[in-house]
Amino acid sequence: MKLQEYLDTLLLMVKNNPKIANFEVIYSHDDEGNEFQKVGMTPSLMRIDDLSHDRNLEPWFEGEFNAICIN
Repeated sequence: MKLQEYLDTLLLMVKNNPKIANFEVIYSHDDEGNEFQKVGMTPSLMRIDDLSHDRNLEPWFEGEFNAICIN
């Protein structure tokens, strides 16, 4: 998913229901929703050499960034 799609979805959700802007943000550990935790960090830029995989990406925190980590 691209950042713009993510942002557009969040903005539309808040526009349609402003009270959710004060909701706690959580994330799922896996795509089946087996475990959830609170988001603990603000987004950060990073570089991923191979974005063709969904899991086990190896991040780099220097150089030309190509991804945004949301937690």
